[in-house]
Amino acid sequence: MQIISENLFLLLCLISSTCFLVFITVRFLRISTRSAMLPPGPSRLPIIGNIHQVGKLPHRSFADLSRKYGPIMHLKFGRLNTVIVTSPEAAREVLKTHDQTLSGRDPPNSIRSINHDKVSVGWLHPSSPRWRLLRKLLVTHMFSPQRIEATKALRLEKVQDLVSYIDESSEREEAVHISRASFTTTLNIISNILFSVDLASYGSEKSNEFRDSVIVGMEAAGSPDLSNFFPCLRFLDLQGNTKKMKFSTDNLLKVFRGFIDTKTLEKSLGNNPKDASNSDFLDALLDEAELDNTDIEHLLLDMFTAGTETSSSTLEWAMTELLTNPKTMEKAQAEIEHMIEKNGFVREPDTSEIPYLQAVVKETFRLHPTIPLLLPRKAETDVEVLGYVVPKDAQVLVNLWAIGRDPNVWENPTRFEPERFLGKETDVKGRDFELTPFGAGRRICPGLPLAVKTVSLMLVSLLYSFDWKLPNAFDMDETFGITLRKANPLHAVPVKKNRHYTFLLFCLIASCFLVFITARFRRVSCLTATLPPGPPRLPFIGNIHQVGKNPHRSFADLSKTYGPVMSLKLGSLKSVIISSPEAAREVLRTHDQILSSRKSTDSIRSFGHHEVSVIWLPPSARWRMLRKLSITQLFSPQRMEATKGLRMKKVQELVSFMNERSEKEDAVDISRASFTTVLNIISNILFSVDLGSYDVTSKSNRFRDTVIAAMEAAGKPDTANYFPFLGFLDLQGNRKNMKTCTERLFRVFRGFIDAKMTEKSLTNYKDVSDSDFLDALLVLMEGDETELDNNDIEHLLLDMFAAGTDTSSSTLEWAMAELLNNPKSLARAQAEIDCVIGQNGIVQESDISYLPYLQAVVKETFRLHPAAPFLVPRKAEADVKVLGFMVPKDAQVLVNVWAIGRDPAVWENPNRFEPERFLGKETDVKGRDYELTPFGAGRRICPGLPLAVVTVSLMLASLLYFFDWKLPNGVAFEDLDMDETFGITLHKTNMLHAVPVKKRTHK
Repeated sequence: MQIISENLFLLLCLISSTCFLVFITVRFLRISTRSAMLPPGPSRLPIIGNIHQVGKLPHRSFADLSRKYGPIMHLKFGRLNTVIVTSPEAAREVLKTHDQTLSGRDPPNSIRSINHDKVSVGWLHPSSPRWRLLRKLLVTHMFSPQRIEATKALRLEKVQDLVSYIDESSEREEAVHISRASFTTTLNIISNILFSVDLASYGSEKSNEFRDSVIVGMEAAGSPDLSNFFPCLRFLDLQGNTKKMKFSTDNLLKVFRGFIDTKTLEKSLGNNPKDASNSDFLDALLDEAELDNTDIEHLLLDMFTAGTETSSSTLEWAMTELLTNPKTMEKAQAEIEHMIEKNGFVREPDTSEIPYLQAVVKETFRLHPTIPLLLPRKAETDVEVLGYVVPKDAQVLVNLWAIGRDPNVWENPTRFEPERFLGKETDVKGRDFELTPFGAGRRICPGLPLAVKTVSLMLVSLLYSFDWKLPNAFDMDETFGITLRKANPLHAVPVKKNRHYTFLLFCLIASCFLVFITARFRRVSCLTATLPPGPPRLPFIGNIHQVGKNPHRSFADLSKTYGPVMSLKLGSLKSVIISSPEAAREVLRTHDQILSSRKSTDSIRSFGHHEVSVIWLPPSARWRMLRKLSITQLFSPQRMEATKGLRMKKVQELVSFMNERSEKEDAVDISRASFTTVLNIISNILFSVDLGSYDVTSKSNRFRDTVIAAMEAAGKPDTANYFPFLGFLDLQGNRKNMKTCTERLFRVFRGFIDAKMTEKSLTNYKDVSDSDFLDALLVLMEGDETELDNNDIEHLLLDMFAAGTDTSSSTLEWAMAELLNNPKSLARAQAEIDCVIGQNGIVQESDISYLPYLQAVVKETFRLHPAAPFLVPRKAEADVKVLGFMVPKDAQVLVNVWAIGRDPAVWENPNRFEPERFLGKETDVKGRDYELTPFGAGRRICPGLPLAVVTVSLMLASLLYFFDWKLPNGVAFEDLDMDETFGITLHKTNMLHAVPVKKRTHK
């Protein structure tokens, strides 16, 4: 028995030893065989491997290494196995032959840090049902041929906006930041497809911030990062990419959440069910039961990051290459001119019939692929590519940049030669592996059709409408991230093209000849014959009897009979009334220089204000100096940012006052309360003190009454304006009222001026950061050659208070009156604010940009109740034609913005308060849309526009967030009157009193 046991033991030992030897041998043979078949690559250093060879521009570093080690190259970055592919043949193997095995992703640490790899269509594995669902949604609702066709008009509209913006820059001979401008265009195209709204406007801080957030996110995702090479170091975030990514995505996701919350609320309330044909991409996502808000937010993040910066960067590179190669630009422009002449304007279908332009776009994709290494792929198993083993879990990078510059594939590979694509079928659709800027196979970018059409349409439009010149030298340096951008942005000066030169020259010569022959005879007869039409005049008084107490309404009624350019004779005063957007454009933009003087009223002239006021002075050196002071010291982006905390503080004081009245269930005079808020904002900016108090017995109420009385005296119809020789009689008492009001105000201003001058004489130092506007003005009084005296300063301060206080408080009062008159609009505005701010927050200025319906409410208020219904009267410096009619020299020109805002030819349901009309539209109040110009336009646009809009919006949002509202004494909303009192500003005749009902506690 013992012998058998010993033999058994020996047998087991023998078997075990044999198995171990076999295991060791097989493993050794497998490793040695696999090592022998791995792609070649440079030698590695201990621990770090080849990290030292990555460099700041990995696509270039890898291209240089591939010249030595071949088109399939193996590198080791710390613990990360990486295979670099740099030939069309190897790319075909990766992107097509072994697409299934190599279609996984190896997300960088910055992507993992926000969990984007778990929900993103760009990073999820294609085998997952979630990836297939998300990709199907994209293709069906955004990038299908039907959707691309359905959004064609939108793309054309947004590209025309780009052309208009560049046209304005051309007139000013200003250089255009090509990437920023094209980013705004692409952003608005995509935001309209996704949300049915514009997210940006040209030159705005908002669009620049959005673009910067996208760029920071792309760089954080693509920059070399030690956390990707040594996962154990992730918590250190040595390159700061995790921090940058979180900051970037937090900014973007906050925008998306605002839209999601608003749409969700609308759906839950059942308000205005949307026609399916008008639904946007977000509507489709919210109808998808398998998606939650996180899925939607990250899918939107994919859309914006993949669709905005990529297209704008491609356009920038295309323009850079064309400016570097003038002959190529000339050839492209000549082809475009020939094609477009058939229609006279650019259409999207035209781009497919311009082969050289298509070749320019392809050549740009070849030399400057937006994503130079595509997104990193991951090998699911060992796989053989061109005879080499790509090991399981290896990262696979396709170096498109190197393939696009491979001398074995392209002749003169580093030259920009679009001709190489003419007569060839090579395209970017993933079939030709020497040119795959959008990838290929199942992971090809689904947005390819939209990107190509958008870039082509923008490029055609810019080359057709303008010639281009450079303000200074430029380079071709790159900045690497997931996308490849120009390190130094391209700035170029657009030069508007003049067409048909010969014909124009002939017309000019012929016109000069005719003018020379017939000048004397035709001048008088022509002027009389082409004056604008108007109602018959009575002897001596002309049309004075037709002015009425509310001239804006009287003139609007007359314009229905006599047209949008109408001539009236008010005593001896020739007046032309403008009441259409087209005519307003002519006055405020086309003939801005001739029509930029002022026709001051008798009450303004009575105390010499027209000689020193930035509002009433004609354009002159003094006017430019005063306007520059106002902008740099009060309304510049830097000053607006510096005074943001002050505005927040004063609006919170308004909320506190409302809280007290709410507890007592007292009605509030909305205009007086908001006037106090605005007064304190402005007085702190000017003097660093509060001038107002919410106490009804305080002097601030007297200050308000004084400002309103002065505005009425300046704007009311006055016999002295029509018959200047009767001015001394002061029949309406406007001179007397104006003198009383201005003396009161000047006494206040003189007190501050004297106090400041005394302070300056007693001390020689004041911290610049603590200086206010008055300090800045007093500095200009120092020295031998002073630019300002006390009188100038007093009148400038008068302008600031008159233009800035009553206008904003009146606008807020009208907004609240309209909302109380339209409970559904009030409920929708409050729901939107609650969604964005949450239940226990405070409204910040930065929140306003995420409240599209609130912004629409403010615009709708400006439309129906412009603060200055005629703007400030203009004066013709010479005879000038407006829409074919002659405006005679010295005529007063009034732009009836009140009538334009209620014109049924411009607005649907013009007399209804419908903020929805502005949703999804780019119309704003910045002087570019002549159907809505409450602040004017051109060189005389109100410089205080930024402060007014943000102040009104912040006050309105805060009042709607913290309180519900009811009318006192059981008055029904429908019984609220909307009567007006006319002056330079338009007031509610009967002040709005409303009772605040506290919704939440104010912190």
